[in-house]
Amino acid sequence: MRTKRTRVATAVVALLLGGLLALFAASGPAVAFFSGGLFLDVQVESPARLLARGAAVEVPLEVTCNAVGTVDVQVTVVVQLFGAKAFKKGTAVATAEVFGCNNVTCGSETDAEVIEIQR
Repeated sequence: MRTKRTRVATAVVALLLGGLLALFAASGPAVAFFSGGLFLDVQVESPARLLARGAAVEVPLEVTCNAVGTVDVQVTVVVQLFGAKAFKKGTAVATAEVFGCNNVTCGSETDAEVIEIQR
């Protein structure tokens, strides 16, 4: 049978562990960035813009990284085709990937979003 003292001690330990978890989980990317660890992030943004009468589309991205040297960014846009034009106004799915390395490790991050394509 648990005593009131045991229940209070258990509650205090649980609160302390939860607070430590919240403190370290929230500061993960910031610690990686400032400690010299590799940090990569890519965000697909909307709207995209039609180029060359629908032959291409310009997709805005937000890329954050602390990689050393070359960083590769790749974007793929998937649309449903209607007719001869590759792209037209409407919705599409854009996927972006960033890849980079520092002196210790290499890594990549990916983001996929439904975007609006505008003129």
